[in-house]
Amino acid sequence: MTNVIYRQPLNWVICAAPTSLEEECQDGDISYIVISDRYMDFMSLEEWIARFKELSPEAKLILLLSNYHEASINEKYVKMCKIKQVQFVLPGHGTAAIADRIRAWVDQTEHGKEHQTGSGKLITFVGSTPNVGTTVTSFGIAFRLALETNARIGYICLNLKSSKLHKYLGRDERVFTLDGLRAELKARSLSEKRLLQVCESMREAPRLHLLYGNMLREQAEFFTPSEIEHLLCIAKLTFDVCIVEVNAYWDNAATICGIVEADMRIAVTTGDMSHFQEDMNRWVGQVGSVFGVQSHAFDLIAVQIEKQSKSDSLSVKDIRKETQMHLIGQVSRYSDITAVLNRGKLSELLQSGHPAQEEISLITQKLIDFHRLPRIGSSRKIPWFKKMLAGTAAT
Repeated sequence: MTNVIYRQPLNWVICAAPTSLEEECQDGDISYIVISDRYMDFMSLEEWIARFKELSPEAKLILLLSNYHEASINEKYVKMCKIKQVQFVLPGHGTAAIADRIRAWVDQTEHGKEHQTGSGKLITFVGSTPNVGTTVTSFGIAFRLALETNARIGYICLNLKSSKLHKYLGRDERVFTLDGLRAELKARSLSEKRLLQVCESMREAPRLHLLYGNMLREQAEFFTPSEIEHLLCIAKLTFDVCIVEVNAYWDNAATICGIVEADMRIAVTTGDMSHFQEDMNRWVGQVGSVFGVQSHAFDLIAVQIEKQSKSDSLSVKDIRKETQMHLIGQVSRYSDITAVLNRGKLSELLQSGHPAQEEISLITQKLIDFHRLPRIGSSRKIPWFKKMLAGTAAT
């Protein structure tokens, strides 16, 4: 942290324990406090933060969360930080990423701009390898949200190595893609206005703003956590809801940050046992816990499900039982969808009344209700018994 170049020079004071840190707060003018959660248990830390705010009400505090606790305990720490308006860094980041995060936080506050957190919802979709159906499902939900609500919807493809959405929509490779923002992400200078400029506003769904994924596969590993976090931060400021699709492999900054920063996480898998069993256990179960994210933090969508049950096939019930995730919907297997995607007609399929579109719309309705998004007009029908009760009350 001390070797990072800040916009304004800083004088560092290193303390060996929270008690000596309190003494520094009493004796000197401290602007920023960085502390790890390893020194205190939850209750002690909560009390210490309260004392700290009394001693140095103007100072800014950032808490480094660690893997010292179980992931479920870390959720309590995150909730406490949000309530007390304390900045925090989630576990699992390397020292360079942590230092970069702190530098960005300090530099923003130095310029009179508190670290902004948008009110928009971030919904991240992650698939099981080979990521079958994730793009169609996530984009389909974003498309239907834009058609059925008054919300401004964003869709950001963070599938850094195999982005094919432009093909599915019949666009050529000259569209603006994520790699075109590298300089602005590195400088942390991306603005809401700029993000809207580079996103495609779809003619078929004007409320949907689409940022295509990285086309320079050889540079996929060059995206840093701080760059992705900056992009997602601006997305939450720009959109009411932003749908993010990430890669099935948790070996890059986009997938990790997209999942960690999300307000809602949705796993997409098929009925293939090697997909929902092996992948979910290896990635979500093992790697996710390193970053403070447990399996129960994900909702589940099952895709490529056979309509006619076979003796050797596993049911959606089996998938739900194995993954221990809450199932919010399913999309059946349709033999004609591959041809539709190859022709670049995905948006037409999502408006056509195709059975797949109807299944995606059912999932979309659940998300609209869960996030209380404003529907277009008053398209939601009032049940007959509520009308009767309303009429009785009026008389």
